[in-house]
Amino acid sequence: MKDLDSMRWQQSDDALTCLRSHMGDRGYQPIETPLLEETELFVRKAGGDLAGRLYNFTDPGGTPVSLRPEFTSSVIRHFIDNEHSLELPVRWQYSGPVFRYSPAEQGSYRQFTQSGAELVGPSGIDADIEIISLACSGLQKLGFGDFHLRVGHLGVLHNLLESFTLSDPAKLFIISNMNSLRTGEVDVQGLMEHARDVGLVSGSVALGLGLETALESMSAEAAEQFILGVLKESMPEPLGRRSTDQIIARLLSKVRQANCPESFECALKLAQLLSRMNGEPQSTIRSAREAAAECGVDAAPLDEAESLLERISQMGIAEAQISLDMGMARGISYYTGVIFEIVQGDSVALGGGGRYDDLVQALGGSESVPAMGFAYNVDAVLDTLNANGARNNGA
Repeated sequence: MKDLDSMRWQQSDDALTCLRSHMGDRGYQPIETPLLEETELFVRKAGGDLAGRLYNFTDPGGTPVSLRPEFTSSVIRHFIDNEHSLELPVRWQYSGPVFRYSPAEQGSYRQFTQSGAELVGPSGIDADIEIISLACSGLQKLGFGDFHLRVGHLGVLHNLLESFTLSDPAKLFIISNMNSLRTGEVDVQGLMEHARDVGLVSGSVALGLGLETALESMSAEAAEQFILGVLKESMPEPLGRRSTDQIIARLLSKVRQANCPESFECALKLAQLLSRMNGEPQSTIRSAREAAAECGVDAAPLDEAESLLERISQMGIAEAQISLDMGMARGISYYTGVIFEIVQGDSVALGGGGRYDDLVQALGGSESVPAMGFAYNVDAVLDTLNANGARNNGA
């Protein structure tokens, strides 16, 4: 057993050395980040799925801290701390252990090694292609030739949903349920009921001033004009701690977030159609355009995904190894644009990443800065290499 462990450690070191060298050749400089960070950093960045898998505790000073579940948040915090002395674009690479809780019966790693890169500063297709190409070519350096690249695009999905004039919370609600719509775990009517329960559609917003019935029958624009025109005259003096303008702003916020039920339901129907579209890129794009037309939505946002996939097809990867998944979300809430996963076989995830243009500002940066990155699961990479080696040797 000791010899097997030693062999695995050597293989891990060799793989990491190869990946680090490959990223270094592309201009990505190594960066070290802490193993332990304040919990707030990961919660603010990751959203519900990853936040629920943290190993956290309170340090002797009373500060909630967590073992890092991934690197991106720490890398972006380092960027924010040094933002004024850095010249964009910034290209960094990293590697080391990460920790995520999962029930033992799932067979998932609770500690595993990640190696990856972050590109901070550039936006657009060229930057997207740089990161996707870096991730794929690194695996090719290790000897992988038959992996599969699954591509999604949350930016395109957001833009398609814009046609329904929904609030940001409503769009996030729909996108977060894409996988459940795909699997049939929930349907449109079930999500409509849930949206009413949490106040995402009009008719369920309690404004607290006896105006719900009047506002419920108005469009969002008419309701805003009503509040601005009538309430401002009827509330000339500040009430309690809040000024008149603060009260009106709060009511406007609630009205804007109370989405039209008909528009919300149409958006859910489009999301349900898109969630089940996964396959050859061009045929998937055509199906997505047909779904948009069926729902009365301008399909122009799909042009961005089509252009990106045309560039990906020029990277030297076989067409059969590339698919477009319109329902892909990756389970982390900070992604804003293209997302991707690299898998072996049907289910072995070797790595993945995506664009997260709002993360710098969300974690305390002075302004929004475009950024994109990816990470390999080095343990999964090694397991797959070993399994392929055993098969090739006739084991």
